[in-house]
Amino acid sequence: MPFDDEDNPTIVAGPAGAGGVDGAAAAEEALEDEMPDYKLFMSMFDKKGLSSKTIRKGEKDFESHGTRAQDDVLETSRRALEDVLSYTRIHRGDGWVRGWYVPDFWNAEGTQVGVLDPKQDDGRLMLRDRVVVVEHERGSWMKDIGRSVPAGVNNTEAQKPGVGRLWLLPEEALHLVERGTLDLWWPYKDLGELLAPAGGEAGGPDDYDTGVPLSLEAAYSLLVGEDGERGKISLPRYQVFTHLKRGGFHVLRAPDEQTPADTVQTTSNTTVTALLQWLLALVGWGGDARQQTEPKKHSFGPLVSPGLYRAYKPIYEQLSLLPRHRPRPNIASGTQEGAPGPRGPAPPQNPYKVFFHVWKSGGAPFAKRSPPPPSFRIAVSDTGLHGVPTLEEVSALLASTPLDGPDGNPAWKGPGRLYQRLKHGHRNVLVAVVDRGLVNYMRFGEGAFGEEKLYERHDQRRGGGRGGGGGKRGGGRGRGRGGRGRGRGR
Repeated sequence: MPFDDEDNPTIVAGPAGAGGVDGAAAAEEALEDEMPDYKLFMSMFDKKGLSSKTIRKGEKDFESHGTRAQDDVLETSRRALEDVLSYTRIHRGDGWVRGWYVPDFWNAEGTQVGVLDPKQDDGRLMLRDRVVVVEHERGSWMKDIGRSVPAGVNNTEAQKPGVGRLWLLPEEALHLVERGTLDLWWPYKDLGELLAPAGGEAGGPDDYDTGVPLSLEAAYSLLVGEDGERGKISLPRYQVFTHLKRGGFHVLRAPDEQTPADTVQTTSNTTVTALLQWLLALVGWGGDARQQTEPKKHSFGPLVSPGLYRAYKPIYEQLSLLPRHRPRPNIASGTQEGAPGPRGPAPPQNPYKVFFHVWKSGGAPFAKRSPPPPSFRIAVSDTGLHGVPTLEEVSALLASTPLDGPDGNPAWKGPGRLYQRLKHGHRNVLVAVVDRGLVNYMRFGEGAFGEEKLYERHDQRRGGGRGGGGGKRGGGRGRGRGGRGRGRGR
């Protein structure tokens, strides 16, 4: 007895459609439902000379048949899965990279002895959080991972240990250990004795007199901690970092003190603007600057003044009674004490604070020393510790980012891109929500619906000519919208 249509031999499959869209979608969905064939993956370990090999997907039984053949296939697949998980990863001799875990090297005293020039610190150096130094770097992974510590003002500082070396943040070091690129060691000697001079020969993997290699479990215990703990990163933030790196993105930590570009430009003009507003208030022109651009509202009479209108814009401007939201540049909070003017927004607090800057791969070459403006700004929240953000937390999070309006993208101009502009907003932040290792992203943006004036489209469509008739109607006396009309406003 057949259980479904697939087991019924009397049913013949119909011909595929001409377009093949439904068939392609069904085939793709069927491939996604298939289980990976671990036996084929296990056979890769016995072959040599393979550069890359993908795991093919095998057939999956949806229900048990109760046969010995099915049990044997299931047991074979389970045994192959255990062999794959128990496979020992090794480091190749020509690509072996060792990193030393030295968490107390850049302590509070070490950063105050003048090792670095303050002008050389762009906010992304974060020396106190860099706890792993690479002995000899090899490979192309350094283009967006790690930072080399530059020398200070004096030439003698270039001879200090650690200067000129590649230092890693905890999430960067743990990510390299997981992928098998970095071999993390615990040192027995001082850093000056461990690091060979430039051009010298480094120790080998069997040099156990200088230190001991650490396992992946030991690396997790040393590099994973709580938020704000020096030299460590929380597990949810690390999971977001690895999720983005495996997706091909360039990921860097956000600077400690975020100073958006619009805030920097506004700081120098804060005193001048406040003084100008004070002078205008003395001559009777005080108040908000918006009052000079918005139409004057009468306290009595009709909303729309009687008269002859040849466009929609003056009519709707008189109908706009409630003030609409306009995104403004951030005002820096570091103004002079006692100076007039608005104050800056409250700084964001963890977890709703930008922690990662993310760039898309491709395009222009990426430079970690002078990166372009990030494609995404991401904050990380753990569902086990935090709930849905409040309005104050979201407002502070958005205020910590610079203005990024849709006007800068030429592809979004025009009336046909209204929804794209509203979706992008003038500020936007991604919140990575981590639920027991599962990462989801929620986007929060600061929109400006009042800036999209729909009535201006009608004035543009009417075209030129007297009365905006466009040459089709209204040519005769008193006929159509383009005519002279019979009634005139006083």
